[in-house]
Amino acid sequence: MPGCCPWNCFGFCRRHRSPSWGAQPTPDADAPIELQTIPAPAIAANNPVVPSTQGGSSSDRYQYGEREMWGELRQRWIDDANEPNCTVKPLAFEYKDLTHSKRRSQRWTATFNRWGPGPPVLQDDLRNCGLSMGDQSYHDVKITKKADKPHPKRGNGTNIHHVTTAMGVIILRKVERYDGPYWSQVAHAQYNAHFDQNTLRHIYLENVINENTRDFIYTLWAKTQPANSPEFQLSPESVNQLAWVYDTPEYQAILGTELGKGVAALVLSAFPRGTRRITRIVVWKQAIMQIRFDIEHKDYLDVDMTLDEPASYYASSG
Repeated sequence: MPGCCPWNCFGFCRRHRSPSWGAQPTPDADAPIELQTIPAPAIAANNPVVPSTQGGSSSDRYQYGEREMWGELRQRWIDDANEPNCTVKPLAFEYKDLTHSKRRSQRWTATFNRWGPGPPVLQDDLRNCGLSMGDQSYHDVKITKKADKPHPKRGNGTNIHHVTTAMGVIILRKVERYDGPYWSQVAHAQYNAHFDQNTLRHIYLENVINENTRDFIYTLWAKTQPANSPEFQLSPESVNQLAWVYDTPEYQAILGTELGKGVAALVLSAFPRGTRRITRIVVWKQAIMQIRFDIEHKDYLDVDMTLDEPASYYASSG
């Protein structure tokens, strides 16, 4: 915002803090993460985890085809710093490089740049995850820029990135990309403008309309329901959260969808490889599809993930 620093940073710098917080020292990127900052999500008894329908590691196990194959590869990239051929690089720009580019033709326009409460459709889940509920805790920004060249499939258009961030969370609200940076890069840069990336715990995809991701999850969800049940958008059961856990074919296949790849890329660019894990992917209906990806430090993971969860949270695999 004008006046917050000598560079007139329009609000995109670490000097700005949500009015609901006091001054905070600059975090040490190498310091251990304090888990109490963002508590682990509360787990409801009606929030079942979908079991893996197939185990093993042979190459013929890809029951979900290329989606699962690409998702498994991203899981390995995140898990193991020695896994070869990772294509995701650390973030190479800051948010101000988009909105304050010296070249006017490369400058993004902020449609709005404001602090306020979290998205209404996610309020209950944000609270359950221990995230801030302050009315000035969430940085909500929408930036646009006309594409420099036509998209190979969609032609000419305007790039749009609408992202909301708060301590511990990134919420993707709308994206239309023709060229330029990917949404994962824009969201990462926006988060870094105000928060240390080591504090990131959750990534939400709000009101999912991306057909590649949404329709595939419709298919996965339908497999968990009795025969002849209503589809996701019509079923009263879809308001109950359903989770797919790490290292299952369904989890990997979701990571291999268009939006899932973006989430994996964000995690890969934000953290040293081999230090974090996306432990679960949670889906439910609140008006339409909502998705949450939970991120945990591997040093704090229990060997037996069932130890801290109620038995009713896990569906039987028998």
